[in-house]
Amino acid sequence: MLGRLARWLRIMGIDVEYASPGMSDTSIINTCLEHDMILLTRDKELHVRYPKSLYIEAQDHMGQIRQFISRYRVDESRLFTRCPQCNALLEKKKTGELKGIIPDGVLDRFSSVLYCNNCDKYYWEGDHFNRIVKALEGLGIRI
Repeated sequence: MLGRLARWLRIMGIDVEYASPGMSDTSIINTCLEHDMILLTRDKELHVRYPKSLYIEAQDHMGQIRQFISRYRVDESRLFTRCPQCNALLEKKKTGELKGIIPDGVLDRFSSVLYCNNCDKYYWEGDHFNRIVKALEGLGIRI
């Protein structure tokens, strides 16, 4: 329900877990209690049952991000530190060590990239990155 929001919050460096499909409301609440988590939900009943939650009203991800940042602080120093797919912390890798693993154009343009050891994915500052930066700046987040 909020998967796209979860990915964007991870890009913003926020530690975000996403509930597994089919997970019961009680399990979600118990997990949040156990780990002292804030619950973001579009389920009004779940929101009412867990006091440390934010009911997300917006249906589009940019509106959802706006709602989140109106309530919670974003630490700009943590931007681009988490894998948007799995939430693991990203590691900086020198491109010189990655010949044959990442595209030659990336090797030529960048001295380092970010790497997710969990997903085995590489991230660099290409066109997609520039669109993300522009969107975040449009939300008032300084890059």
